[in-house]
Amino acid sequence: MEETTVSRIKGILFDKDGTLLDFHPFFVPLATQLVEQFLHEHGLETHARLEEKLLQSIGLNGNQVDPKGILASGTSKDIYTAFCQQLVNNHVDPNQFENLETWITETIYQLTQSNTQHIIPTADLQKLFHQLRTLGIKVGIATADDWESTITCLENLGVKDYFEFIGTSDHYRKKPDPSMLEAFCEKTQLKETEVAVVGDTTVDLLLAKNGSAGLAVGVLSGVSGSDELRELADILLTSVGEIVGEDGRLIWEAQQQ
Repeated sequence: MEETTVSRIKGILFDKDGTLLDFHPFFVPLATQLVEQFLHEHGLETHARLEEKLLQSIGLNGNQVDPKGILASGTSKDIYTAFCQQLVNNHVDPNQFENLETWITETIYQLTQSNTQHIIPTADLQKLFHQLRTLGIKVGIATADDWESTITCLENLGVKDYFEFIGTSDHYRKKPDPSMLEAFCEKTQLKETEVAVVGDTTVDLLLAKNGSAGLAVGVLSGVSGSDELRELADILLTSVGEIVGEDGRLIWEAQQQ
């Protein structure tokens, strides 16, 4: 981390889930409800262990989330692909679910709306984004989630209006492809080297590397531990609440002293 790099950071591109939104209280019940509703609506409740297998296929084993699994950093299309593979493996014809991909997207949005009580911030986001605005830092989102669910989450977190760019997987190529970083830079007139990418998975940090971002910042508030993130992160933080220090400076600027 060079001083010339940190001194020119003018924008931050945040991941959403596990970074701004507390992951486990929201996504573990949502994933469970998604599978239960799928089995119920399609008459598959009695199929042996299918619920467990579908959840495992997206990276959820009990309450344990695979930090490299689909639930942690995949898209609704990834969930659809995993479900189809499990249906085939369990001798259920996925062709009978012609609109399954659309059903998954719509149901995730419905479940997002019905689980808003579980949308919990990882830090004092109102304070953080007010500080970033005061410092003149432009902020954006790069998430594997879809647009409508993302907007619901940001509105419930009370921070939607701070973002100049909201990148979702139904509008851009999924991370770690750098297309969301490129679009954020185009929108804000920043260079990639002037942007810090902040996230809780290796996918977020690979986005930073693939897009030549100025900084890759890992946070330990989500699904990954320091062992997973340390190698790719320029900085590791407990949560986004540490980005601005008590002295009012960005943490990476303070660390240069």
